[in-house]
Amino acid sequence: MKNYQKNCGILIVAVLLLQTTFSQTDTVFKTISLNDLSDFADPPSNWTIASDAEGDFTRGLDLRAIKGTGAIVNDVSKNNRMHLYTKEEFGDIEVSLDFMMAKNSNSGVYLQGRYEVQLLDSWTRLNPTTADVGAIYSRWNEERGSYEGTPPYMNVARAPGLWQKLHLKFRAPEFDATGKKIKNARFEEVYLNGVLVQQATEVTGPTNSSMYQDEQSIAPLVLQGDHGPVAFKNIRYRRLPPFGDSILPQTDRTYWESRNPIILSPGSKNYVLRSYMDHENEKLTHIISVGSPLEVSFTYNLKEGALIKAWRGKFLDATRMWNERGEPQLALPMGSVINSQNAPALAVLANGSGSWPDSVAFDNFQNHGYSLSKNRTPVFAYTLYGIDVRDSIGILENGQGIVRSITVANPAPDLFCRLVNGKNIIQINDSLYAVNDRSFYIMVDKKFKPVIRNSGKEQELLIRYDNNTIVYSLIW
Repeated sequence: MKNYQKNCGILIVAVLLLQTTFSQTDTVFKTISLNDLSDFADPPSNWTIASDAEGDFTRGLDLRAIKGTGAIVNDVSKNNRMHLYTKEEFGDIEVSLDFMMAKNSNSGVYLQGRYEVQLLDSWTRLNPTTADVGAIYSRWNEERGSYEGTPPYMNVARAPGLWQKLHLKFRAPEFDATGKKIKNARFEEVYLNGVLVQQATEVTGPTNSSMYQDEQSIAPLVLQGDHGPVAFKNIRYRRLPPFGDSILPQTDRTYWESRNPIILSPGSKNYVLRSYMDHENEKLTHIISVGSPLEVSFTYNLKEGALIKAWRGKFLDATRMWNERGEPQLALPMGSVINSQNAPALAVLANGSGSWPDSVAFDNFQNHGYSLSKNRTPVFAYTLYGIDVRDSIGILENGQGIVRSITVANPAPDLFCRLVNGKNIIQINDSLYAVNDRSFYIMVDKKFKPVIRNSGKEQELLIRYDNNTIVYSLIW
């Protein structure tokens, strides 16, 4: 017992000493300035400072810089295709950044210029490989060819021309006093668009096409510039503390972190599930979720006629519904989620003015349930203010998103449909809009005469019901 207490005391002292040498300022995220290229070493001319980027998701390698500051765009060409190296060198590091891919484009983020997290236009691709976005890229030599490499757990890539988020924690290789490597480089965690796609992934040496063939304790962060158009913004980093699992004592995991999960997969046809679900700090009780074999899913609130979530990736974690007593009855989306407001899709606005309602009074909304088509596409039926509504939501055949068709049998004067609301809405062409700083697209035929309306600090895309049916698609 005395030895145990002595050892614990030594461990606590060691941890305190490490914490003393690792100041609080080391834990604060620092930003790589993109007002100019001064944080990069000898920046090549194919990298341009911009305020934003834009591209057509239907046109190969289409990506253009928008004038201003705060982002960088790689305008790669046959004779101008160089990488971008940070001046600062890093060892153990946590990095967060946003990136945008052109259609069919290829790039990467190299930790220490040696270990690549792959960036690729992998949109809609099922069964991702070590060559897809979020993968730790393979190693290669002449004897073995391609080896190692770790694919992402799931593909949550968004469409070309949309901003995506990469967040990772990296441990540099460790060496003894003689310079001999004693611990491999390791990606502790890699998140793509908010989803954990890598965990505790070791790398035994530099991945293929790395900038250096040796291994070091510190080296620059490198953005790949020789394969295709790509843009970056919001590049932030901080040092990871020098102690890890081998030094700090393990804490007990919670019940839900230690259990065997119950995962729902659609199989060969759409999976329809009724459950509770958390949404914007509220527990919703009348929820229908639909997942497809194309790994595109959505959630609908039957009490409001509201499409509240859509996501790409795996379907649902139903553990809190079916494990033991399943008391919470909560289903958890597993992919990269786009949230929408829990508000009705239809409202009567006199002359198109007034605020959009957050909800519908109980007496003004009569839910009539839903039916399923042959391909298990749900059609929701309800009556709103005496107006009969049929709301059909299906998965696009190409897996690019969902299509929604709202039919009104007896439209009232000044009846409007709100397709989307968000921080901002950018019109790209006659039928395509980008929402929330290019996080997702809304596609709607111009014949419906959509209008962007300012509403407080947000914008809304509205259509007046001149026809009985309005159709639009959510693409991401």
